[in-house]
Amino acid sequence: MVPLLKFWFHEDVRRAAVQTLPELVRALVLCVEKGSYGVDNSLVKQLLDYIWPAMMEALGKEPETDIQATSMDSISEIVELVEPSMLSQEQVSAAFQRFTRILKASEERRTERLKRQSTEDFDEEELEALEQENEAEEELFDQVGSAIGAFLKKFGDAVLPFVESLMVQMGPLLDKSRPAEDRRIAICVVDDLLEHSPAGRAKYFQQVLPVLMEATTDEHADLRQCAVYGLGILAAKAPEAFRPFVPEALQRILHVIGASNAKEEDNQLATDNALSALGKILEFHSDAIDSGAMTQAWLGGLPLLGDVVEAAVQHDLLARLLEARDARLLGTVSVRPAGAEAGRWVGRLAEWWEEGGQVGSRG
Repeated sequence: MVPLLKFWFHEDVRRAAVQTLPELVRALVLCVEKGSYGVDNSLVKQLLDYIWPAMMEALGKEPETDIQATSMDSISEIVELVEPSMLSQEQVSAAFQRFTRILKASEERRTERLKRQSTEDFDEEELEALEQENEAEEELFDQVGSAIGAFLKKFGDAVLPFVESLMVQMGPLLDKSRPAEDRRIAICVVDDLLEHSPAGRAKYFQQVLPVLMEATTDEHADLRQCAVYGLGILAAKAPEAFRPFVPEALQRILHVIGASNAKEEDNQLATDNALSALGKILEFHSDAIDSGAMTQAWLGGLPLLGDVVEAAVQHDLLARLLEARDARLLGTVSVRPAGAEAGRWVGRLAEWWEEGGQVGSRG
């Protein structure tokens, strides 16, 4: 597979080769986990030391943006599979150097496309080609963002300097003049930084909070989803810093939840993440809000059926509140109004579970 990473005669061969490498790593990691005779983490490390430089070299020379995106996906998979100690600082640095070059080249191509669009002889055929190029660039941006997120999840604060080295390229993506998809990808990276890097969360809290707040009202549903998810992270992981901003955040979250089209398929993930953010505010900031009313607003939106990850978090919170006979959920004087609602919800959940308990993917 390694020599085929640079098989310049056929792009499908290169694509297949780079897709195969994480599967080889996965197979070896599974052998270690199962205790296969003669297999241990030293062999995983040997495999990584063999394929990683070759992947970085091939990525630096790869001319096709779709194969660059596939390579990003393979890098993310490998990072998720292995222990942090198996990738050296030099290997991590090599990956981020490639990310920087890819983002710079992508921005240069974007500038060139804008120039082409402004020429007098620009026609519908060229517009169609340009739209296809834009889609390919968005996919590449998306995969770079996912790879950065994979490193943050695995290494936390240790990769913060590397992530900061990309801010020259990632920062402009947050500008309101950029397409919504560019802004979504950038906010996803921000979310990963806030969630997995305590040092980064403390350092950039004041800078990113206004960006998240503003994006909650964007017409682009995926952008709203990322924004309210980020607010939920800050509510849970930076409660003291977030507390002064709870009223504004709550107003924006309720706006997402209360929209007339909130439960439509295109908006389901944004709504689920807004409800999850509301649940985190209930859990960590109940003394700063009308917790009784907000509990009912939160309960009325359950169960979450679009986002499997946030569904697990919020349904667990509901179970803990019920087990604790929380007064916000069951009421203080009479359990009938709130308790009846809780009973109806539990009944709905039981019916859903009996039907197979299927939940949509995160997307």
